Amino acid sequence: MPAGTVINSVKDVIAVVINTFESAKHEIVFITPDSVMNLAGNYQTMLSAERFIKNGGTVRGIVPILRENVERVRKRLDFGEYLRHSDQFHEVFMCVGDKQQSISAINLGVQEYKFDTPITAFWSDSPNYAEYLLTSFENAWSEAVPAEERIKQLLEQR
Repeated sequence: MPAGTVINSVKDVIAVVINTFESAKHEIVFITPDSVMNLAGNYQTMLSAERFIKNGGTVRGIVPILRENVERVRKRLDFGEYLRHSDQFHEVFMCVGDKQQSISAINLGVQEYKFDTPITAFWSDSPNYAEYLLTSFENAWSEAVPAEERIKQLLEQR
């Protein structure tokens, strides 16, 4: 894919994420809305992530953890993803692999992503752009709630 490619469909974004899991060796970080996590999980990303972790990779992600997705989040935790909760990013998506490949998008006004939702996402293999996204991720990660703590909060609210 040419550097600086603009991607306009959720389906193509998911394909890029799968490719990132298949080509990265060490670490993948992401921020995703629940609806993208759900679509991707129903696709092939969970299998790719599980294989990546079994091969020694680390996956850290920030997602909104809700009653509706607790089981999906638990499955990801069970195979080794490190997840944290934040509900501040429903219009933001980013994924960075090995501080090199990245895809990012901010799509204002989107409440729920579907395969045919019009989006604009930016793919890059620039280490400088990846570092910029990683700095943003690390700031959000430090403020996000660990998944286990969030799940406990949700269970106590029942």
